[in-house]
Amino acid sequence: MAPRGKGPPSDGVLKAPEPQTDLDQTQITENAAVNSAENNPDSQTDPVLKVQPRKRVSARDILPSSGDSASETNSADEPITRKRIKMEAPMPNTEILAIDDELGVQTELEKARDKFLDLVESLKTGRYLTDRIQGVEKHSDGGMPRAVIYHGDYKVILMASMVVDLPRDLRDRTPNEMYLYMLQKRLGSEIDYVIKGIDSNTGMAVGSRMEAMATKRRHYYLNLTREGTYRVYEGLVCEVRVVSVIPEGIFVELFGVDVFVPLRELSYTRIPDAMGYFEPGDRILVKITKLDRSDPKNIYVAASVKQVATNPTEKVLEKIDIGGNYAGTVTMIDQTGIFVQLDMGAECRCKFPLRARPPIDARVIVAIDGVSMETKSVWGKITYITIPK
Repeated sequence: MAPRGKGPPSDGVLKAPEPQTDLDQTQITENAAVNSAENNPDSQTDPVLKVQPRKRVSARDILPSSGDSASETNSADEPITRKRIKMEAPMPNTEILAIDDELGVQTELEKARDKFLDLVESLKTGRYLTDRIQGVEKHSDGGMPRAVIYHGDYKVILMASMVVDLPRDLRDRTPNEMYLYMLQKRLGSEIDYVIKGIDSNTGMAVGSRMEAMATKRRHYYLNLTREGTYRVYEGLVCEVRVVSVIPEGIFVELFGVDVFVPLRELSYTRIPDAMGYFEPGDRILVKITKLDRSDPKNIYVAASVKQVATNPTEKVLEKIDIGGNYAGTVTMIDQTGIFVQLDMGAECRCKFPLRARPPIDARVIVAIDGVSMETKSVWGKITYITIPK
């Protein structure tokens, strides 16, 4: 359905406007406000240029889900869990008698219309949409792979080069092989993107994450607030999205900049593999430890997950007695020794025992040999091992 009575061109394709130069934030905001007012009176004019979802009451707001705390009991006092019922869309042109003056339940046709209006608004104003990557497709001829997002009835295609930047080291892979690997690691992640074209005949659209990220970088890193300060600065704690997870760490999207957080900055406790603790689509807090905006086209940001909070072992170290025995769990084993998370909160590095080597998750007793308040470390030896079942 074409928005506001304006149908697509005769060939069924809505083409993106000519790419703009790097305008200042005031001009972007003014253009977005004018276009948004013409096409969608309810849309906001936030300078970040983000499309806000249209809030309406849906069937899931009326019917409790299986996870709701409210439940009924039967005659045997057994809980009865309410299940979600999928509301089928009524036939077109069906007359509906509403409880109030306006219908409070949004039909499937209305949802599809609103989703289409989102695409058109993004195409015309440059406002970005937010969705999760739902699929990755290979090119039939071995060309560039693409990410897939389903927004309403439309399939949005984002070519790999419009989603991620290739690293300098391809690790003996072709560019398209590396693109495919990077996209697959981002399945399920939440991204922002701008619509660049819509084909109403095929029900497909083309989007770009890179353009949305460029808009966010200008707003958060380069433009000043009314007080003359930057929105993002060193020491700031920010909510970020986890977009990819590898054993050595995680990649997060920090307001238009992809930032790698290594294992050592994920937790005060040693973890052997980030993939067991994070996954694409998570939202977490990080603290910005370093920021260099001298090159607007290549902003550098370093962040830490663990530094959001204070080190919990600092207070614990003061209470540990050298020579004492404490219970704990083996969390990691490497060439330097065995790391045990003590139940009291500190991490202890132990030498390899002369006999049996405990596996991961084994319960052990550790005799403390030393404590360093300067390096905030504890070391000792394992005196007893309980093999996990």
